[in-house]
Amino acid sequence: MVLAQPLWLALLLLVPLPWLLLRRKGYVGYSDVRLAKTIGASGLLHLIPVVLLSLGFAALSIALARPQNVQVISTQTIKARDIIIAVDKSGSMGARFEGTIPPRQTGNSELDKEFPTRPKKKDPNGFEEDKHRRLDAAQAAVLNFIRDRHSAGAGDRVGVILFDFLPYYSWPLTHDLKMIYRKIEFADEGLGGGTNFGEYKPGPIDFAADHFDELGQSVTKVLIMVTDGEDRLSPGTMQRLQDLLNSKGIKLYVIGVGETMAQRDVDILRLAESVGGKSFRVENAKDLDECFRSIDQLERSAVQIETSQKREEMFMAFAMAAVLLLVLGVIGEALVLNQ
Repeated sequence: MVLAQPLWLALLLLVPLPWLLLRRKGYVGYSDVRLAKTIGASGLLHLIPVVLLSLGFAALSIALARPQNVQVISTQTIKARDIIIAVDKSGSMGARFEGTIPPRQTGNSELDKEFPTRPKKKDPNGFEEDKHRRLDAAQAAVLNFIRDRHSAGAGDRVGVILFDFLPYYSWPLTHDLKMIYRKIEFADEGLGGGTNFGEYKPGPIDFAADHFDELGQSVTKVLIMVTDGEDRLSPGTMQRLQDLLNSKGIKLYVIGVGETMAQRDVDILRLAESVGGKSFRVENAKDLDECFRSIDQLERSAVQIETSQKREEMFMAFAMAAVLLLVLGVIGEALVLNQ
């Protein structure tokens, strides 16, 4: 059972309040001390209408929250991989990119129809902005990757994480690549602070591992990190991340942006190579093609997706129960007081 409007459950917090107020004012309980003396054990009887009325209010709150019984009518089994793309949005990603930005691919797919390419930004003087930041190169590479997944019809589930010193979700794992494409279209807006690969938990790898555990369905898990690599990992952190990637079975691919990633001793590259991953250069078209092919060669596993479902409203049952309980509670209170 699911609730269509769960906020109505907040009314449950008010259930004890009227009874405390009414009892203090004398509206609930014994109207005369002599009644207690004559009735004796009737205090227990007085609890019955109070319980009935409380249950009535609880049922009313649940009814207003619109409980629904979800029934999956049909499912479809496909072969797919789970892929999380982690995009570095640290301040250093705003540095000038000296390489060649991957050309943005276009076409007549659903991506072009629903989310047309955004116009270039302009400065206050009306001149087009010179888009040669590292983040712009990273964005172009990721957009091409998503377009490649969409046109291939591979069935892969893709999620997006943005990170600087802390990681945060942009969109969870989904088959809806149109939404992922839209999220990446706006990933170039704003930059964060410093870069943190995991020296201080959580880093993007920790975040991705938790997300795979929570929503992952495929046995094949891929983490693609697009970064300029400007962060160091201590030996202890390097070992911790190696153990995490190996224990979770996560394949790590690093797409490097900027001059720092041209060095082979960059820590994030050494991490990828130590766990059997691969690294690529964003300005090298052959590298990006090789990245796509490498992921395509990974084994797909069976994933079940819901193709349709039916929701049955259960509002009326709880509403009728609420009315019945409230009426019985009022009648019971009247009978107790008239004894």
